Amino acid sequence: MSRWSDDRADHDDEAIEMFLQSHFPATYFGNQSDLSASDGFGDGISDAERNVIDALVSEAGTQFASSKGTLGLAIDFVVLAEELAKYDDWLAGFNPDITVDDILDRYESTAKSSLTLKRGDTREGIRAFHNELIELFREDLNRTNFPSSPGHHTGEWERYDDMLELAFRLSRDGRFVAAQELFDLGLERLESSEYERRDPPFEEPFLKVLRDYTRKAPNEQGGSAYQALCYGYVKAEWPHLSLRASKVRTGSSRQQRYGDIDGYHGPDLMISVEVKDRVIDESNVSAELGTMMKVAQNTTAIAIAICTEVSPEARETLEEADVRVLDDEDISRQLRFWDYHKQNRALHGMVHFFANIEENPDGVQRLLRFVASIDPDNRVLDHLADSDVQMGLDET
Repeated sequence: MSRWSDDRADHDDEAIEMFLQSHFPATYFGNQSDLSASDGFGDGISDAERNVIDALVSEAGTQFASSKGTLGLAIDFVVLAEELAKYDDWLAGFNPDITVDDILDRYESTAKSSLTLKRGDTREGIRAFHNELIELFREDLNRTNFPSSPGHHTGEWERYDDMLELAFRLSRDGRFVAAQELFDLGLERLESSEYERRDPPFEEPFLKVLRDYTRKAPNEQGGSAYQALCYGYVKAEWPHLSLRASKVRTGSSRQQRYGDIDGYHGPDLMISVEVKDRVIDESNVSAELGTMMKVAQNTTAIAIAICTEVSPEARETLEEADVRVLDDEDISRQLRFWDYHKQNRALHGMVHFFANIEENPDGVQRLLRFVASIDPDNRVLDHLADSDVQMGLDET
């Protein structure tokens, strides 16, 4: 069992103990190491009373199969008897002869919609206890499949008066043990709606490439790493499009392309992306991205400029020309919403660009060595050359 599971169990025990402490004598909790009925507490209970406890828990388990809320009713009856026992010695010890008629004769029933018994001028009813249980099971114990309709179950208490009779026959010690075993039954039968947490958590490989990967290397064309990164981003963000791209420093007009990366749906140009691994400001925006502004104005495609950094003035110029602008900070914010698998799709796209578009095996291996240092279990590392495996590990 994981540490997280142990913590969850401890939390459950504490929540149940708080409920029991509000209804049972404080002396029952002084030496309790946990809430298990097998820790020695209740060893003085007779075999006859043990049989009644078993019968109550068994009946609650049987009824649970068709109505989960009846588990709550069984606990309601136990708590109701205990609350009355605080003031009436008739319920202090084990009495196997108590019947439902005895209970209703001794404590006048004062409500038609639920079971409410009267002792003197005070009324004790199961509806309040059941409301407590709903909050306990659903909120504190994360058993959200425990029914949240108290009136439906407490209003039909007479159908389950055999459990009422069993609860009232028990001694105060017996009821404490029975309550624990009924909670054990609930924790076993009611599935916990826990929040799954992966340990270790998923990596964010593409975000780390964006932030930390060195974009220049001796055996790579200037700007190729950034163009590969942008190709991977576009491939993951628009997976339904067919992409066209060429090597860095290959003119788009010579290749009959509009931007560095064009995305098509069938014959239709849907997006055109220009990549600039540099700071774009008012001094160079027209020279660097004038063609993309013309694409935005003269085609129906979405024109996109992806740049390392864009000044506010240059961004305004581009957006007025209907060019969508992304810089490293914009992409970083988006990647925080991408799960591991989408980030990994972008990473594979980056590898594809280096391998099959830029046709630079050195670029592939340098990227894979970086991936080995941040996400050593990534399947893309199947393509890491054997001679580079140790080098990749040494970079961690």
